[in-house]
Amino acid sequence: MNPRQNSRLLAAAGLLTALAAPLAHAADPTPRHGGTVVTVPGVGVAPPAAVNGLNPLLSSSLYNQQAAGLMYLGLLWIDRHLKIDYTRSVASGIQVSADRTVYTVTLHKRYRWSDGQPVTAEDVAYDYHMIEKLGPKFPNYGTGGIPTLVKSFEVLGPYRFRITLKRPVNADWFELDGLGLLMPLPKQAWEHYSVKTMFNHMVDPSFFQVVDGPFKLQSFVQGRYVSFVPNPKYTGPNPPYIDRLVLRFLNTPQAVFAALRTGAIQIGTLPRSLYPARAQLAALGTYEIKGLWGFNYMGFNYSNPNLGFIHDVRVRQAMMHAIDQPLLVKLEDFGMGQRDYGPVPVDPPTFLSPHARKMLDSKVYDPALADRLLDEAGWKRGPGGIREKDGHKLAFTMYVQAGRTRGPTMIAGMLAQVGIKLRLREKPFNSVIAEYTDPSNKQWQSIYLGWSLSTYPSAGTIFKTGGALNDYHYSDPKLDKLIDEVTKKSGLAPLYAFQDYMIKTQPVIFLPYSYKLVKYARNIHGIDKAFTPLGGFNPQYLWVSAK
Repeated sequence: MNPRQNSRLLAAAGLLTALAAPLAHAADPTPRHGGTVVTVPGVGVAPPAAVNGLNPLLSSSLYNQQAAGLMYLGLLWIDRHLKIDYTRSVASGIQVSADRTVYTVTLHKRYRWSDGQPVTAEDVAYDYHMIEKLGPKFPNYGTGGIPTLVKSFEVLGPYRFRITLKRPVNADWFELDGLGLLMPLPKQAWEHYSVKTMFNHMVDPSFFQVVDGPFKLQSFVQGRYVSFVPNPKYTGPNPPYIDRLVLRFLNTPQAVFAALRTGAIQIGTLPRSLYPARAQLAALGTYEIKGLWGFNYMGFNYSNPNLGFIHDVRVRQAMMHAIDQPLLVKLEDFGMGQRDYGPVPVDPPTFLSPHARKMLDSKVYDPALADRLLDEAGWKRGPGGIREKDGHKLAFTMYVQAGRTRGPTMIAGMLAQVGIKLRLREKPFNSVIAEYTDPSNKQWQSIYLGWSLSTYPSAGTIFKTGGALNDYHYSDPKLDKLIDEVTKKSGLAPLYAFQDYMIKTQPVIFLPYSYKLVKYARNIHGIDKAFTPLGGFNPQYLWVSAK
């Protein structure tokens, strides 16, 4: 999943679960307090991986941000209609000036830190100024214009602050992505620490004792698990029922399956590769999550001198037409998935352009067209059927997260049919992230990952030239202009133009997404409220009954 997503929204706020549908979930009896729930990082969203950092300012993976979101609340809570729900937000309201440059935010007065201090505008200001200080080291630097478009940040009182922007912007975009990025952090506890000290205490329970979320960190055991207990001073809605939450670090989908079967974990995602063996988990309940607020993709290193062919849009278009997405959904996802050819989520289709909707009903898979595009680009069939040009083979290596080779293997076969050789190399998730996010590393060629988006899906920090998350070193002046239009102009027309151009040019090769099947012990209740289609995991809704 997205290695550096805006999961301050996704994990700490998240969509409500009305967009997810239970397959088998009887009406819950009256909730009871107590009990322990054991699951894995990334449950309901991504393949398993370890948590290796808990500081929201410094954590760069979905797994880290999901865990941090249990302890720290985002400024805004986004509902199932992709609107701000102020009854669940730390913010109680936002006033916007007529010229769309001044945003005045008021906070609820009910939120308190676990040390008894109130959550105030100073805590939001601390977060903002730390983002400024960190610069591009902050995983979501520039998302929603924070802090790149900000002219001034003023604290107006204990529960009010004002942000003035350098220019008018799309107010919906700035509220959902910019203000939605902000997260009050405990200034009184953290302001005396240097960034270096924070890095050195990324998993230290003593560092994370002042929290405002429903949980607090209990213990962290390197390579094994992280555990949380309820925050007894939590003043927000829906305090936890359970006494303890444990996230076990399992390295492969197969390990998750085995742990579900033996009861070593009580909640886990059913790996697609083991779906045919699902009868072994028949005693468990099943919950299906259809939405994915993001996209799956093959990404490329445009700075790699040996990957020059990827700069030719015809080669990328050929890959799109060579990949049989309906077949991938049928065989890799066992029919439980959805085609996707662009950067804006398909389900819910709130921001999907008419052209993108039409693509979903069109015959995009066309290997004959892929062959013609590659011929036009000058790539001719050589010995063994692999295309060549100027002495170079049309071949590349793609890093694949360990245990996720089924889909990539099928894709490699499809590309081979049109003369493209794709080599697969399995690596642990954190190793993949370390390599491709290293700006000095020009050696990696391709990655197979998923990306979770912020609520307003402009993806500017990912694909814009110099974007904070543009670790692919992609650059297209026309796309840069279209991304700017999305952030400047109101209405959906700019977003439609952006996504239609992305579908045409395929900076990354967009791939189908699969529905997530969450398996759970039948004495675990509240599953339908705990998971959200935006990638949120809200275990405060879970409770345990007697077996």
